[in-house]
Order: sequence, then structure tokens, then C-alpha cells
Amino acid sequence: MSGEPLETQSPSWGLSPADELSAYRRALEHQVIVAATDRAGRITYVNEKFCETSKYSSAELIGRKHSVVNSGYHPRSFFVSMWKTIASGASWQGEICNRAKDGSIYWVDTTVVPLFDAAGKINGYLSIRYEITARKRADAALHEEVMRRREAETLLLEVIEALPDGVAAYDHDDRLILFNSAYRDFYDRSGGAIQNGVKFETVLRKSFDNGQFQFSSTDPVARQRWFDRKVKEHRSPGRPHLQHLWDGRWLQVQERRSPVGYVVGVRTDITALKQAERQIKDQAERDPLTGLYNRRVLLDRLDRLRTRQRKGDPPVALVLLDLDNFKDINDTLGHGAGDELLRIAADRIRESIRSTDTVARLGGDEFAVILNDVRDDEVVRRLVARLTTRLAQPVRLADRNVNPGATLGVSVYPRDSSDAGELLKFADIALYHAKARGRGSFCFFDAQLRAELQRREAIAAGLRTAIERRTVGIALQPQFALGSQRHEGFEVLARWSNTLKATPSEFIAVAEQGGIIGELGLLVLDKALAAVAQLRRSGYDPGRLAVNVAAAQLKDPGFPRDVAALLHRHGVEASSLEIEVTENVLIDRSAAVLRQALTELHALGVQIALDDFGTGHASLTHLKSMPVDRLKIDRSFVSGVGSNAGDEAIVRTIVTLAHSLGKQVVAEGIETERQLQFLRELRCDTGQGYIVSKPLLEAELELYLAAQSAPAARRAG
Repeated sequence: MSGEPLETQSPSWGLSPADELSAYRRALEHQVIVAATDRAGRITYVNEKFCETSKYSSAELIGRKHSVVNSGYHPRSFFVSMWKTIASGASWQGEICNRAKDGSIYWVDTTVVPLFDAAGKINGYLSIRYEITARKRADAALHEEVMRRREAETLLLEVIEALPDGVAAYDHDDRLILFNSAYRDFYDRSGGAIQNGVKFETVLRKSFDNGQFQFSSTDPVARQRWFDRKVKEHRSPGRPHLQHLWDGRWLQVQERRSPVGYVVGVRTDITALKQAERQIKDQAERDPLTGLYNRRVLLDRLDRLRTRQRKGDPPVALVLLDLDNFKDINDTLGHGAGDELLRIAADRIRESIRSTDTVARLGGDEFAVILNDVRDDEVVRRLVARLTTRLAQPVRLADRNVNPGATLGVSVYPRDSSDAGELLKFADIALYHAKARGRGSFCFFDAQLRAELQRREAIAAGLRTAIERRTVGIALQPQFALGSQRHEGFEVLARWSNTLKATPSEFIAVAEQGGIIGELGLLVLDKALAAVAQLRRSGYDPGRLAVNVAAAQLKDPGFPRDVAALLHRHGVEASSLEIEVTENVLIDRSAAVLRQALTELHALGVQIALDDFGTGHASLTHLKSMPVDRLKIDRSFVSGVGSNAGDEAIVRTIVTLAHSLGKQVVAEGIETERQLQFLRELRCDTGQGYIVSKPLLEAELELYLAAQSAPAARRAG
């Protein structure tokens, strides 16, 4: 404004001031809120729009100040500043929040100009207002939405930053636009490449070149293929994939393309999960005592040979080894010392083989080694020699120096077999033959062993058929009192007529190895008890019946029950039966189970005899712990009587020992009068051998017993 009184200004379009003002009023009446006040601020004029907006009538407004519509929104200083401006003669423009008569709030865009009199003094004020309530509400809503989105964005960034997972987003051009600290920290070897605007391939390349990732292969071509694949996977994200970092951590990467085309990814540290998986896998695959692989892993790796070995690849050798004298160490020094020896042996085997080879513990003191890429048998011999030398080195156990050792058997893939089970079986057969040669030796599975294996398999097949058809027979060798030479009983021997000409010792060994010794033993016992029952019905007293029993039979928890059932079936009292077990049964790894079976049999009234005494490794402790009634001196010692002073000393010692323990003694294999007289002088209780009788078939038993009873009848007459 010019500062001149309003009424002195000339209209620019030729109207009188009154007409001009009237025109203004008519034009603005329905659009603009107009009010006039005197110099003191009292309202002197309001238009209809003012009344409509404020809900006050003109009568309620005229004479009052604008404070009648003060909403209280603005501070006092707001109006002080406004009055200071217009009182100086200047115009004031601003937005004011007012309150209508009904209490509703409305906003007006306000311009206030001073009105001057003829003397140029302010005599009032004119205010022109436009209602902007809708706009202010829209602005407020927009502001609120902007603030809400800003707060949400801030919160989202804070949440992303707080996540332990690495989060990153790349735009359409594959440039980094968002990431959190975890993402940057995961790739700590990125060389500072993780910044907004940097392409993904650049970030990956920096990390790749600086050794951020671990690889299973050292081949640079394979590594470059990995890099190219990761770039491709990022551009076309899909299934999750893993990254193995340089410090051992594992990341699971899950990326997807958003609806607007960004690649959004999350990197999750799954190291703990991978470690748990490894622990579970180790528990399933590892021997807990030694940390070596177990039998399952060994067989799995042998099975893989068929799929992984290509024609022309070098052979693979399977080595089985048993520690020598392990049982003795366990018994004399305790299981703690035995466990320590197993751990030491495991470490020594690991030290003796190559990184490409595999070592496993199969159980007990039995280990297995897969030797890869053996060009010929000489390579195997050198590796085996290294193994045996290392394992034979002394070790300190329980404050004692121990000299361990090992015996080994070897089979070769694919020369011997391409089947994992057969390879293991062939190596075991070779180990068995190595033990026969002497401890500390080793043996290859070869053509001769294969022929022996085939023979054993044929014997096993024929024996199974014979057992099913009950064509296995028996022979009974008499036992007699050495003092009176009277008949005391029989030892039962298995007999089988077969085209393979397998001897009893051979087919019984096959039965034990083939798992059919239990069936064979029960058949022999059944036939022997039937023969005894028949002899009794014929008026003869067959005496005590001694039957050999294998460890496998005693391990069957139902064996004592089966024996009791057969005794009952044939009407033979338990005291007439004697179970013979070899000395080695006492030191079997399942000695506790065997002891329980013998105790149950003894409780029935069955007598227990220890066969082949002196040839095994049982100690007096074992002898005391088992319910043994009689000791049988092995024929190898009896045969030396009269020609070998050492054998005579052993026989004398056994008889003295047995009698001092309250046990009877049986000497088997007596063939000469010298042997007979020697045993009588020692007061040995019972004898058995060809000097009295060879083993008798069932048809010969009655004649033998009749002949034995005739002298007694004559003496009685």
C-alpha cells in the first residue's frame, strides 16, 4: 500500500471510490472473509462470509475485538508481532487458527492493512481472509504421513542395523543402495568396497581376491567357476546357497528380486548349525574313544570305490589289524590302560599313513586302513612295515613299559573283490592266517586263501543241509577211572560223512565261523542224549556224558533253557551231563555273559569241565571265577609223557593244581602203558584215549558196555 488514505486513491478504471468499494464488496462477498476494525481493534464491520465461517451474527461481532474467535493456538507473541507491524503502517500477512462459536476450529489466510484518515493517520484496519481449513488439514495429514513414513523408515533402518543377519539391497543396475553393519562385517576382507553405489560384482571380486572365502579345491579354474556362478546367482536369485568364510564361519545367503526390481538379500550366520551338524555327523561316524572313523564309514568308503574308481586307476588295499596281547594288557593293567593303548595305537596308525588314506576302528582292538593308490604289492608291504614298526614301539602304561604290536591281513581292490563286504571278509581271512604264522606278521589274501575260502563255503553249505536233514552223526569215546579202569562215561564227538572229506575239527571251525555252531551243537546233544536214553532202556549204565560247547552257544541267552528241555525230553538227569568248554572261553570278550550261562547250567546240576587246559591264556583268577568241576589235560602234554620232561612237569603241575582247588582231572589222549602208569602214580582221576578205546559209533556202544560189565560180573560171582 502507498500509505495514502484509502478514500483519496483514484480508481484506475474510472469509478468513484464509493462505486469501486461497492464493486469490491460484491465480488468478494461470497469468497472472502472481510472485517474492519477501529484503531483500537474493535470490529466495525463484518461481511456475511465472516458470520458464516465464525458462526457468529454480525450483531454478536460488531463492537467486539477479534479475540472473540481466538482459538488459543497461537502464543501471545504472535499477535504482539502482528499489531506491531500494522501499527507501524505496514501490511501483515499470515495464517491464523480461529475458533467458531460452536467450538470448531478453522484456519484463515489473513492479510491486514491499516486504514488512514485525511490527515494520513491510522484510523482503523481492514482484514481480508481466505478460509484455508481444508488445505491446512490436507497439509497436516500430508505432514503426518511424511513424518510417519520418516519414522517408519528410521525404525526400519534401526531394526535392520540391529539385526545379526547381514542385509543388503542392490538396484536395477546392481549397485548397492542399502546395507547394515553386519553385512559389512561379514565381508571384512572386501577392501572397503562395501559402499553405496558400488556394484555387486566389484564387492564380490574384492572379497574374492582378498581371501574372504574358503574353497575345497585349490584349482584356480574351479575357483573362477565359483565366482562366475555366484555373480549369476545374484542376478537371478532363487534357492538359498552357502558361503564358507576364511575364518571358518558359514553364511546362508537368501536373495530375491523385489516387485520394483531390486535384489534384496539376507546373509545369516549358520556356523553354530554347521558345527552341530558336524558334531552329529562325527558322533554317527566316529569312534568316541579314538576319534577314528567307525565301521559304517569304512564300508561306505569301500562301497564308493565301485563308483569312483575308473579303469586304469591304481588298486586300493584294505588292511585289517589286531593289537597283539591286548587282552592280557586289559586284564593285568586294567581297562583304563587298555583304552589308553587303543588311543595311542590310533595316533600311531594316523601318523604312519598318508593323508589320502583312511583309518577306522572296527571295535575292540581291531582297526582297518584303506590305502589308496597302491601301484603294486610292494607299496603295500612298505606301508605295512611302517605300520608294524611304529605300533611295536614301547609305550608306558600304568607305570609299566609295555611292548605292543599288531598282526595284519590285507585284501586288494579290485583284484580280490569289488564288493565292500567281501573285501572286509577276505582281509579278515588273511588276518586269521597271519595270526597262525605268529604275532607281528601280516598276510595277503591270495589264490590259496581263496581256494580255502571256497572250500569253507562249500563245507558250510553242505553242513547246513546235513543239519536240516539231521544226517550229522555222533561218536562216543569212553572215559574210565584211572585207578580201577572202570567205565565212567563218554565224550561226545560230532561225525559227518561228506564228499569234501572235511574232518570234525574243520567242519566245527566252519560252523563256528558261519554262525551255525548253535544248531550243530543242539543236534549233537539231542542225538547223544537219545543214545544214552536208549542204552539205559537196554539195561546199561552209560555214565556221565561230556559234550563240547562253543562260546557262541553260551552267548545265546536261551541255551541253558534248551539244554534243560532236551534233558527233560530224553529223561536224563542234569547230573549225568557235563559241558566242556575250552580254556579260551574264560578270556573271551563276553566273559561275563559266558560266566552267567555256565552258572545257570551249573545251577541245573550240569557239571562243567575245562577242556584243553594249559594251552590257552586263562589265569587262576578266571579259573576261580567260573563254576568248573573238572580240568582236562590236553593230549599234547600227555603225548610227551615218557619222552619229554617238560610235558611231564606240566601234567604233574596241572594235577596238583586241580586237586588243591578241589577239582577232578581228566587226561585225554592216553595211548601207551607208560603214560597210563605215570598218570596213575599222580592219582589223576579219569583217563581217555586209544589205550582203552577209540571213539565208538552208536551201534558199537552196547557191545562195549557189555564187555565192560562182564569182568565186574565175574568179580561179583
